[in-house]
Amino acid sequence: MAEVAPFRAVRYNQDKIKSLTKVVIPPYDVIKPEEQEAFYRAEPHNFIRLELNKVQETDTGQDNIYTRAAKHFEDWLAEGALIRDERPAFYINESTYLDADGQTKTRKGFLTLLKVEDFANGVVLPHEKTFTGHKEDRLKLTKAARANLSPVFALYPDEENQVQRALESARVPTPLADFTDSAGLTQRLYAVNDTQACQAVQRLMLDKVIFIADGHHRYETAINYRNYMCEQHPEAGEAAAFNYVMVYLCSMSDPGLTVFPCHRMLPYLGGFDARDFLALAKNWFNYQEIPIKGDPAQARLQLAQALAAAGAKRPSIGLASTDSDSYYVLSLKVGMRRTGPLQNVEPALRDLDVVVLSDLVLEHILGLDNLATDQLHTIKYVSNLAEVLDEVASGRARVVFLMNPTKVSQVEAIAKQGLIMPRKSTYFYPKVSAGLTVNLILPEEDVPTCQG
Repeated sequence: MAEVAPFRAVRYNQDKIKSLTKVVIPPYDVIKPEEQEAFYRAEPHNFIRLELNKVQETDTGQDNIYTRAAKHFEDWLAEGALIRDERPAFYINESTYLDADGQTKTRKGFLTLLKVEDFANGVVLPHEKTFTGHKEDRLKLTKAARANLSPVFALYPDEENQVQRALESARVPTPLADFTDSAGLTQRLYAVNDTQACQAVQRLMLDKVIFIADGHHRYETAINYRNYMCEQHPEAGEAAAFNYVMVYLCSMSDPGLTVFPCHRMLPYLGGFDARDFLALAKNWFNYQEIPIKGDPAQARLQLAQALAAAGAKRPSIGLASTDSDSYYVLSLKVGMRRTGPLQNVEPALRDLDVVVLSDLVLEHILGLDNLATDQLHTIKYVSNLAEVLDEVASGRARVVFLMNPTKVSQVEAIAKQGLIMPRKSTYFYPKVSAGLTVNLILPEEDVPTCQG
């Protein structure tokens, strides 16, 4: 039973912060170091100082990225740069963007509080592994700030779009925010504080199963933070604020929902040789070679087309390496899903490109076990094909493995079976912005009801 509740969001005070473009940012885990620097320079109140504070050589247990983030949060509230809404609400967020084909799309979802449930209860379901380091980092930040600074991105089944219709029928006409973000996407935020609409949304969500799309680390942090706070405040009831987490919910049937591929870039894989790798891989894969010389742009286009065509038939991955003048598309041979490293893998997982890459290529052929791939520096995850190929061409990456996007239907099927995909199996786009809303977690507070 998925329990949602409105909340009094902390938001930027637009009487003082004139440009949300200069302060709202993407989620912390897609921000590159150079982007972090740019956000710091953009505006003194840029959300980067809360979401991803800069490490300093002088950091101590008393002065560090978490304590500084908490101090900025406290100061911005005190000076009125951030203010807390008087009335609890659900918050519609519309993101307008161009998809991979250049078509304009708008994804619609809403920001809400969601009752934190253990995965074993079957109400909230994950679909991929997480990194230990990210969870430790987010828990320290939550403890310091006493807030959900950015939301979990989750999906729910709603083929008839009943929830979103109920919200839109009652939204306050004037948007709370309407701006172009740092990536050039149009973002709009609307409040829904009508009592009847709020109650209708709560009823409609009760029978839903929630699928985490993006933010597994944030959700697992919410579980850990709830457990920590329950120990600190045993007197608190079920409605205590720390029993809930801020979530952006989107229907799985929303026409604006897009999934991009998540390519794997291995910058420091010393000793990798494409010829040696292909000699080993041919036991499991057929491969197509695409020469780069002559017309590199045409080779990239051919690579993208060949990977998509191969992936429509069989589990397939692309390969580019600094020591090779060709790209390769590898397709799993017939029968290989039922033998060797994949024979003990659950049938629903064997069909996934990311599982073939993780279990067969990375672990079996290259010898990278779970401990190695859990390290943040071993593999970098990038959704832009041109970007990863540029990294290889420049020598900044030793090898990249190229992926087709995982389908939403696959995410749903895997999660429903209680199975887990490898880390970063999906890249839902656009990412949900950090800085649109913040959920303040005060242990003495209960979550609001639909009556305010």
